[in-house]
Amino acid sequence: MHTEGGGERGFSLLELVMVLVILAAAVAVSYPSFTRGSASVALRAAGRDVLNTFRHAREKAVTEQARLHLAIDRERGELVLADAAGREAGRYTLPGEVEIERLALGDREIHERGMVVRFLPNGSFEEARVVLKSRTGSRLSIVSDPGQGRARIEPGPPEVFP
Repeated sequence: MHTEGGGERGFSLLELVMVLVILAAAVAVSYPSFTRGSASVALRAAGRDVLNTFRHAREKAVTEQARLHLAIDRERGELVLADAAGREAGRYTLPGEVEIERLALGDREIHERGMVVRFLPNGSFEEARVVLKSRTGSRLSIVSDPGQGRARIEPGPPEVFP
């Protein structure tokens, strides 16, 4: 604070500049952790949404006694559920900060643009793995496990990829 002879009180320009420099330094130091945190939240949310899409596909196939196909498009970051006649029964698009890094069907990695996972009226489905990656490099896998009759999320990159 600066006091003039006339009794007016205020901040000098130097004091204001110093406060702004300190604030800018604090923001510069904390910004990377904020972006990592938001990317991590987006990745986990996308993983739950993909997991729920797998669960929904299985439940819909059983309740409607119909064969369903879940088409997973790596380039578009989309999952499209359709019946045997090709009528769309649901669609999910990944958020922009999350991408599909790898796909596998059974024990075979899919290198093409995408893959199709089949769900049957008796509740059975194909084994599949979808590896999601955030813009910061974090990964998680969604695995459909016909042996256990469910899908699950596995954090981190797969140690052994089929």
